[in-house]
Amino acid sequence: MSLPDDRTLVPPDDLCLALGNIEFANRGVDRATVTERAERLLGAAEPHTNPHRTWLAILALLYAGDLESVNAQCERLECDPAWVGSHLCQELLLLLRARSNLLSGKARRATHMLKAVLDRGPSAQPASLAVAWLIEALVHLGELDGAHQVLVERKLAGPLDPDLPDRAYILAARGALHMSGGQFRHAIDDYLACGWVLSTFSVVNPAVIPWRSKAVFGALGARRYDLALALAEEELIAARKWGSPRGVGIALHAVGVARRDDTSVGVLEEAVALLALGRAHTELVQALYDLGMMHIRRQEMTRARKRLDEAAFVAYECRNTFWQERIRFALERLQAPDNTSTLTRQEEKIAYLARAGHSNRRIAEMNFLTVRTVEFHLSSVYRKLSISGRRELVTVLS
Repeated sequence: MSLPDDRTLVPPDDLCLALGNIEFANRGVDRATVTERAERLLGAAEPHTNPHRTWLAILALLYAGDLESVNAQCERLECDPAWVGSHLCQELLLLLRARSNLLSGKARRATHMLKAVLDRGPSAQPASLAVAWLIEALVHLGELDGAHQVLVERKLAGPLDPDLPDRAYILAARGALHMSGGQFRHAIDDYLACGWVLSTFSVVNPAVIPWRSKAVFGALGARRYDLALALAEEELIAARKWGSPRGVGIALHAVGVARRDDTSVGVLEEAVALLALGRAHTELVQALYDLGMMHIRRQEMTRARKRLDEAAFVAYECRNTFWQERIRFALERLQAPDNTSTLTRQEEKIAYLARAGHSNRRIAEMNFLTVRTVEFHLSSVYRKLSISGRRELVTVLS
């Protein structure tokens, strides 16, 4: 981000140290050193006089997964007269608090903060980043129409300006929206484009944007299994090099789903443990849910219930009604007498087409059926697989 502030002369040594530290973090090496340098920058005298340095230092702590330190620094800045009286500083503070809340699972709270940043007007410096993180939060809350509306209002639904600030974040957020809407090919395109943008700036750390892990689910939805596994394995290598529990947990989640073999359950269990350790509740609820659904496919109903109950508790703690309802539906279907039913050949064919992102009308045209017949078969598929909609077909049919 470009953060001009003519009122403040940035000490060259401090700026170089902050920029060098964030560059180190972007390369995904030596997390302990990055954290130590960030804390040293934030512990220096009068950090409030230098919003550039403070922003970069706290951002490095976010990448390191140290949300406790991030929250402590934000509380400190909230009481700082220089930050309270600066329009730019208030925007940066809201952004940092919103990101910390989103990573810890408080998507609703993050949404309110990000909207507050954007309500300050079109001249807001961090507008692109706020838009990207807002879309991400809305997607996690299941508010896809709201997320799409933000994209359209900001004229970000089509080709993006190459000079758009934080373009990688916009692409990742748009990929998440496509993914949740079942548009898997569009999701893959946006995530790969995001990765290309990051690579031009030598950003390889998945803690910045875990685009490979997210693209895995799009690749699975498009039945590009080789691509999914390659992306997942590459992400895991980079995540382990950086070493944050959240990053490794996200990568393991993608690997577990992409492998589609007898090791998947064990890998997902490891992912769940690390995500819980890193207090990454946004990703934890999804990993627990996918693990529960995997147990259902293996006819391990007691284990499935245990994991889904855990996911329900995390969703409740996060006040995420979308995930609470989704998990409740799965738990109810778990008790249904036909939960072990198998799909008919026609149902399986339609289910895979739906998972690939085709609309009901397109599926009907491809199979010479009526839209009503397709809807009937999909309803049967959802009932038999104990799911609530097509966005869950990615993991259930992996």
